[in-house]
Amino acid sequence: MSGVIRNACPGVAAPMATGDGLLLRLRQPLAGLTASAARAVAEAAEAHGSGTLELTMRAGLQLRGIAPQRAEAAHGRLVAAGLAESDAGREAVRNVVAAPLADRDPAAAADITAVAEAVANTLTADPALQALPPKVGVVVDGGGGAHVGEVTGDLRLEAVDPGRFRVALGGTAADAEPLGSVAVEAAPALVSRLLHRFLALRDADPYPPGRVAAAVSRYGTAPFIEAAGDALGPVADRPLEPVSLERVLGPQNGWLGAAFPFGVLEARQLRRLAELLGPGGTLRVTPWRTLALTDPLPGAEAELAPGGAILDPGDPRLALEACPGRAGCSAGTTATRPDATAAGAAVPALIAAGGRLHVAGCDKACGAPTQPALTLVAEAGHYTLALGSADGPVLRAGLDPAAVPATLAALDAALRHHRQNGEGTGTTLARLGPEFLRTWLEEASDPE
Repeated sequence: MSGVIRNACPGVAAPMATGDGLLLRLRQPLAGLTASAARAVAEAAEAHGSGTLELTMRAGLQLRGIAPQRAEAAHGRLVAAGLAESDAGREAVRNVVAAPLADRDPAAAADITAVAEAVANTLTADPALQALPPKVGVVVDGGGGAHVGEVTGDLRLEAVDPGRFRVALGGTAADAEPLGSVAVEAAPALVSRLLHRFLALRDADPYPPGRVAAAVSRYGTAPFIEAAGDALGPVADRPLEPVSLERVLGPQNGWLGAAFPFGVLEARQLRRLAELLGPGGTLRVTPWRTLALTDPLPGAEAELAPGGAILDPGDPRLALEACPGRAGCSAGTTATRPDATAAGAAVPALIAAGGRLHVAGCDKACGAPTQPALTLVAEAGHYTLALGSADGPVLRAGLDPAAVPATLAALDAALRHHRQNGEGTGTTLARLGPEFLRTWLEEASDPE
């Protein structure tokens, strides 16, 4: 182990100090976790930490509460299982997120697993690329119903057919800047060339951009097209529909998808999932903070819900997001997850109409979902209620956690009363606006 303790972007070789010990983050296992690998993760989490695991929005798996004196042993166990790099520099640059189910999704354009692994190996084999800023990463997408088009990436390889990928820079599939297309066999080398050009642009700039999207904004795409040379072909069209949990959770044509409240599970639950895999089956870690069992044993579905897994995409717990709060972070001042559970029970209409609620333990608002309807941000043991994201219009400040459910119940009543046919939560709240909602809350708290 390197002895490096990061303040952000942790790994296994370079963990991060948190309020409950060290956090070790496994990069996405691109081919999935075998049963033996899943057991190794569970053993490391229990033997060296709190036994709590978290699924991340970039398809990572975090081990929490690792005792500092046990971090080296945990690292060694995960390296021995083939799940982590021994070197912190190689680990940091192995920042690849891939569509986790492209080999199983009948609508996918191609199985991209081998290309994703080749890209990851290309990145780690080149010491010069360790100079990349820590968040720079590559997204490899297979398309279909379980695509990763909404995951941001500095470079994007998006399968058009089994032989070619669309290449784009910076962002999601919807807003990344397209460069062209590349043959499958040339894709890893092209990624290397484009990232080397990004490094060269940084070296020549007294105020170097931290991400590829910023470089494109500053310099345009011409330097990258030049670096690609004749590897690029014409830009390919690749329309995508948003991924819905209906297409990834529960029994699907090729896997069984399971979620967990707040993306958190215990080592014993991971071990049980491994036991439910049939011969050749794997656990796929997804950017929707779910796990997918490929080739599960008969009867596996009936075993999951009693063990704490969520299979129903309509389960209201999936509308709640919360960081660990003071239980697991030195910056947190509230019990965010219990508070989120109580808050969620107060807004059934908001959730039923598609709204999401985010509870943040501090103003960093870690783990924010896309377009939350409401956000609660903690400071000094109290909450500020914002419309939309954490930086949205403030509806109420200085809320005691015990007062949050009643405040949210009043907003839920406003939504029920004023929602028009066909409107989702976000549309209704935006139409009503912050001034109306503030007045509504004031009148609800002072009925006289």
